[in-house]
Amino acid sequence: MPKHKPIKFETTLETSLRKELVKILKENKKARTTINATLALIAFGGILTFGIIAPGLFSTLTHTLGAEKRRRYQEYQELWRNFYKIKKRGDLKFVKEKDGYLIYRPTKKGKEKIKKVVFDELILEKPKKWDKKWRLFIFDIPESKKRARDALRKKLQELGFYQCQKSVWIHPFPCLEEVEFLKAYLAIKPFVKLLVVDEMTDGKVLYHFKNLLKNYL
Repeated sequence: MPKHKPIKFETTLETSLRKELVKILKENKKARTTINATLALIAFGGILTFGIIAPGLFSTLTHTLGAEKRRRYQEYQELWRNFYKIKKRGDLKFVKEKDGYLIYRPTKKGKEKIKKVVFDELILEKPKKWDKKWRLFIFDIPESKKRARDALRKKLQELGFYQCQKSVWIHPFPCLEEVEFLKAYLAIKPFVKLLVVDEMTDGKVLYHFKNLLKNYL
């Protein structure tokens, strides 16, 4: 465990990005790793401070601790290890010392790592009540951005969109924030449109989403 002063993180990440990270860690079990928890701590401007149990005592006291306490302590140790890994690879920079804290801020490379976590683990929440509207995601991305276009198509498929035409994808649930993130992350904003329509008459689309929507109808 570290012997220096506790760490405080400063962040300049966009509010929308932080909201997506919260949603991911809340809803996506696959994303709940300690490395992502460390990145979230950095993204939200959190504090990494000292544990209750001194490291030298841990080995002699583990048998007296409950399984939950042991798990929490081990996760806490992992947070510190991840902090050092992230710092070592240049994703964090020391800014100053203030009010007893060592202040760190994500570098440009560090911000991109956090954005990539959000992109990789992005999900669409199931609403409690469906508004019975349909989202049409339309794009016309030039060949010069082929990699971004391919990444977008793969991500739309992962998010559960239905491809009704080559560059037209459909989903029934709200996805504006997620689409805005994808546009910014892939740098494709001028080439993308999101339309909301009240009715869907395409039988293939309705059939594709019938299981997803059966609890709403």
